[in-house]
Amino acid sequence: MLSLTIAFVYQLYKSKTNDRNEAQLSTFDISKSIAFNLPNRLTLSRLLLAIVFFALLSYRCYTIALIAYSIAWVTDWLDGYLARKKGLMTDFGRIADPFVDKIIVCGGFILMIQHTDNIVPAWMVVVIVAREFLISSLRSYSESKGIEFGANMWGKAKMFTQSSTICLTLFFSAYFKDLMAFKIGIIFMLWVTVIITLVSGIKYMVKAGPAILMK
Repeated sequence: MLSLTIAFVYQLYKSKTNDRNEAQLSTFDISKSIAFNLPNRLTLSRLLLAIVFFALLSYRCYTIALIAYSIAWVTDWLDGYLARKKGLMTDFGRIADPFVDKIIVCGGFILMIQHTDNIVPAWMVVVIVAREFLISSLRSYSESKGIEFGANMWGKAKMFTQSSTICLTLFFSAYFKDLMAFKIGIIFMLWVTVIITLVSGIKYMVKAGPAILMK
């Protein structure tokens, strides 16, 4: 008799809990969720721009691709500025913003290999992509240990040089393919990008050292 009573009480509690959860879900308005504030909407719009950018680049529409990437670059600065200025930083934004950045930058460099007449060496792209994967792993592990892993000066410099190089390469592909001076400038920027990418990666590895060596 006691076991039947306990089972009945448990089923009653479970039923009320499920009803409460269903009621919360039915009244949840995604448009009013803090996770979908203005900075995060800009981040998601940048993801859509990344898809548009890849499609345009694949069809060699370099001028429009340059415009799409430039707008995405501006939204990257703007969402971070608004999040800090207005106090709208969220866990969703901390995950989505660097993820979208890596998608558009890594995808851009990968596609550049076949669109720049061998100006962009494959090994440089491998270095850039590998660094992004490594730092993403270190960030996740460090934050799981309670160690803050926000962007520093080197990370911002890395993003600036990478985006600048992509824009210059698109500009070259659209208008100056026969101009040797422009080609030399892109090669120089590629080396600067790789160096800053590596240095920023090393800086982040040092920062993540305490979390890695904790055990």
